[in-house]
Amino acid sequence: MPYVTDTHTLIWYMTDDPNLSIKAKRIFKKVDNIQEHVFIPCIVFFELLYLIEKKKIGVDFDGFLAMVSSSNNYMIEPMCLPIIEKSRKIPREMVADPWDRLIAATSMHLNFPLISRDESLRELELEGFEGCMVDTSFVGFFTSTQLTQLT
Repeated sequence: MPYVTDTHTLIWYMTDDPNLSIKAKRIFKKVDNIQEHVFIPCIVFFELLYLIEKKKIGVDFDGFLAMVSSSNNYMIEPMCLPIIEKSRKIPREMVADPWDRLIAATSMHLNFPLISRDESLRELELEGFEGCMVDTSFVGFFTSTQLTQLT
């Protein structure tokens, strides 16, 4: 099953951070072993660059780009108007961070589960988004029907 990744879960996997759940780590390992696919929303690259520039994380951006470019299982999902339109349906009061809204909207657009540990996205699940939990990392399906329930 393909997945969409949030920025921090991807960073945690790249840096072997203990914040990443065992099940989320298994998903990424399957991607590395060519058994699964992970879609990386384009906005994740910008957020990653932003965090590197602010010296919040010590990740080599060029190395990250090389890893993604050389893999057939890490797919880059470009930002497009339908994703932006879907992000409008995610209440800003619930998910204030624009990056998170676009990442969740990408998950909805592709109709693939989102790997994230973000509490605001977990709140979406509690407000009617059905999904499944992957240990401490949230994996949820975001569909237009579920978003309509929130608006």
